[in-house]
Amino acid sequence: MFLSNINLGQYVPTGSIIHKLDPRAKLFSLLFIISAVFPAKNFFQLTFWTIALVAVVYVSKISWGVLLRSARPIFFLVAVTFGFNLLSAYFTGDVSTASGVPASLFRAVFTSLRLVVLMLFAIMLPLTTAPLELADGLNTLLRPLERFGFPANECAMMIGMALRFIPLLMQETDKIIRAQLSRGARLDQGNLFRRVMAFFPVLIPLFIIIFRRADEIATAMEARGYDGGAGRTRRKPLVWKFNDTAAVIISILAAGSFFII
Repeated sequence: MFLSNINLGQYVPTGSIIHKLDPRAKLFSLLFIISAVFPAKNFFQLTFWTIALVAVVYVSKISWGVLLRSARPIFFLVAVTFGFNLLSAYFTGDVSTASGVPASLFRAVFTSLRLVVLMLFAIMLPLTTAPLELADGLNTLLRPLERFGFPANECAMMIGMALRFIPLLMQETDKIIRAQLSRGARLDQGNLFRRVMAFFPVLIPLFIIIFRRADEIATAMEARGYDGGAGRTRRKPLVWKFNDTAAVIISILAAGSFFII
């Protein structure tokens, strides 16, 4: 029930090769990987990307416990996806089988595993990239869009701040849940409707805290004369190195092999 052990979006420094990569290289690599994992159609392709995921986790020196705790919030989405695909046969009338296994069960297992691999790859990005570096990388990649009026700096700043405040909001949610339980609230009892209704005393104070923090941050930024990206400098300028090129090339080759496998 408590959320204090969930580190969703929290940077975990280990000093690995992946941590030292340029954030732009990580974003490019993730884009190519997602473009290949999402349309995967058989277990052979999925096994290939699962092995690639294991290799990335091993090289990053991030423990599986930390990765799975970060991915815990997506397990509900995976469960819903599994159930939807499993029950789809009853609504579509599809009762076909593949090697003696119902097609709906095969589709549910494959879709769920593909979603898990996809999300774990995505979660590795904030775990191996500091929020400030990720915001700088996004700002650099989105900067060409500024000529069309797109607020690249503001967009990157919002994403970076969101990543920074996710752990804080999880802690606030945990405090509210503990407070409600100490007052006799029953958040994990009853049917689904009762449980959803029981969480309103948690959501309302949480939204109040979110809006209050947003107002405080806006006031602080205004008091410090923040004016978007005009004249903004970086504490640590991004430098593209040989390892970044190698990482992007490897991801391109791995994604390109999707069309061969």
